[in-house]
Amino acid sequence: MITIRQAAALSVVALLAAPAAHAGVVNPNNPGGDAFSNPTGANQGQAVGASGWYYNNVRKGGTVGIDGSHPRSGNGSVAFSAPDDGKADIEYLAGAVNVGGNYYATQSLGAFSSLVSMSYDWYRDGTSANNAGQHPSMRVLIDLDGNLMTNDRGGLVFEGIYNGRLVAPVDQWVSELIDGNTKVWGFGLGADPNGGYAYDSSLADWQAFLPRTATIVGFSSGVGSGWGPFSGAVDNLSWNIGGVSSSTNFELAANDVPEPATFGLLAIGAAGLAARRRRAR
Repeated sequence: MITIRQAAALSVVALLAAPAAHAGVVNPNNPGGDAFSNPTGANQGQAVGASGWYYNNVRKGGTVGIDGSHPRSGNGSVAFSAPDDGKADIEYLAGAVNVGGNYYATQSLGAFSSLVSMSYDWYRDGTSANNAGQHPSMRVLIDLDGNLMTNDRGGLVFEGIYNGRLVAPVDQWVSELIDGNTKVWGFGLGADPNGGYAYDSSLADWQAFLPRTATIVGFSSGVGSGWGPFSGAVDNLSWNIGGVSSSTNFELAANDVPEPATFGLLAIGAAGLAARRRRAR
């Protein structure tokens, strides 16, 4: 097993393998859908093709995968399920490398101070038995000093329950925009803007509080741990860094068989071609 420090030293190799920017549409590793799970207590992950996205931090029976159980903006989305203490995420990581089966970023996506917003769509299935206010979260992953060889990683988490919504809607898609005024809570970042472990600091508060060296190393969405049984999904994960937007729609592999409307267009085209041939005779 290599260490995170050694992983950072591999960033040049990762740069050669990693895409310059993730694709607008990401498909599962299996055309019919994925279901990556791990029964052990050690975090495990799996690359989603060469997209820069990873099923990650999966443990204790958590499951994550792109499938068609809750389609959004097409025929798929990223589905999550977790038992009492399960955990599962999907993450976009800059120059990720595998460390003991889980994935870690080794490059920067830009200065944290330049983060304008994040957005995503989430779904809480009515069968979920965890706290009624919980739903898949959205996170920005941060390296505090900008030196990716040091171990000072953490992140900021958005959850609706800390923004005045005590009960999450069920069996419907909800769209969220996280901007400078949105409250987020931190992990792995030491003290927060209010001097304690508070949930009332906004994204702008954190940007003013953290050192200017803080850099973005990835984005994440997921569920658990300790939530209780949960089922749901996310899609259309997006962010804006310095005015440059990135967005991903998760879909099942496209069917090669034309849709009925496409058949109609092909028929019209064939008829037109036949008419031109008759006139040319």
